[in-house]
Amino acid sequence: MVQNMNNGMDELEYLYSLSRFGVKLGLDVMYEFSSRIGNPQDSFKSLHITGTNGKGSTSAMLYTIIKSKYRAGLYTSPHIERFNERIIALDKEIEDEFMKDWIREKRKIIEIMAGEGNQPTFFEVTTAMAFDYFKHKNIQTAIIEVGLGGRLDATNIIKSSVSGIVTISLEHTDRLGNTLSQIAFEKGGIIKKNTPVVVGENKDEPLKVLENLAKERNAPFYNINDLYEVSDVEINLNGTKFKAKKDDKIYDVKIPLIGRHQIKNALVAITMAEIFDPKLDYKNISNVKFPGRFEIKSEKPLIITDAAHNPEAAESLVKTVKELFTRRPLIVATQLKDKNSIEFFRRLGEIADHIIVTEVKEDRRKDAEILAQEARMFIDNVQVQRDSNKAFEMAINESDFIIVTGSLYLLGEFEEWFKKKSF
Repeated sequence: MVQNMNNGMDELEYLYSLSRFGVKLGLDVMYEFSSRIGNPQDSFKSLHITGTNGKGSTSAMLYTIIKSKYRAGLYTSPHIERFNERIIALDKEIEDEFMKDWIREKRKIIEIMAGEGNQPTFFEVTTAMAFDYFKHKNIQTAIIEVGLGGRLDATNIIKSSVSGIVTISLEHTDRLGNTLSQIAFEKGGIIKKNTPVVVGENKDEPLKVLENLAKERNAPFYNINDLYEVSDVEINLNGTKFKAKKDDKIYDVKIPLIGRHQIKNALVAITMAEIFDPKLDYKNISNVKFPGRFEIKSEKPLIITDAAHNPEAAESLVKTVKELFTRRPLIVATQLKDKNSIEFFRRLGEIADHIIVTEVKEDRRKDAEILAQEARMFIDNVQVQRDSNKAFEMAINESDFIIVTGSLYLLGEFEEWFKKKSF
């Protein structure tokens, strides 16, 4: 028994070890790997979602509507605490045992492909495992969140029933292009021939690219900004409520996710669900759970975690704080190397006088001293504490209103620290 467990641990370590091959955009390896394991992605219907921000929340909301009628799966990334969070079937995370067995069975295929010069990456293997798990669980409909971009993302081997593109802004410019048009072209790569696409973006430049792609592919195009008239917005610490009018129908929407930006995400999810199956009840969206999105972890002291990791997401965070509070929080934050951290801190400077910058246990972490120099351009009181646990302790000792933000990795480290606390 002990031997089996050790073997199992070896299999999971092997999966994580594939991270050393980085992210490779392209579909050839994914098509081949999937073919060798029986094309599991063809065993269920799928709904595909991308976007610079909001794709995770939108995926979770759409899953919540779909699962009310169908055997449903949800694939998102990255995770906060456990890898298993990425792959959900029938409301349960993928089991360690399934992962261990699956890697043990597929490792030879991975190594054969590597020997032929087609090494599958961590994300490609993870994505294929998610698809195979959904097949194993007899999932009818899966909501699939894009990892990076869209056109060449490993998830884009699916034949989606509806595509969703939530927002487009400048991020991952080294891989996706440094203009909104180029990024829109990459994200628009999930638009399939004769397959409806729902869009939340309202900026003219990327919108024009998406409209043209949809036209070329004869894909029915739904822009939620044109479809709905939103009114009666109420945002508080319990969530977000609003009404949306489309033609003669009025939607009365209530979600536990907090913030005005969640309205767009909710409307993309509702529209995708209705196109997929008009008989689905959108009101099931009120049961959505998605951690780390302006999530209140404690009331006394007031601690909020938010996954904002780029300037646009920081702007949404800032607007929500301004709308709900008159006082200013102490912020614990970090950024990874590939983020526009100067603009990130510029946004946070609108709500914070005091920030503690820290680092995460991740190879792509950015040096805290460099982050502090950037933060000082916009924030008066900037402290440095490389150890995130010590940063959280410092924050608790100095304020009764704290926001932890900047990276999902930081939220994961906060969760581990928080579990040991009692307030």
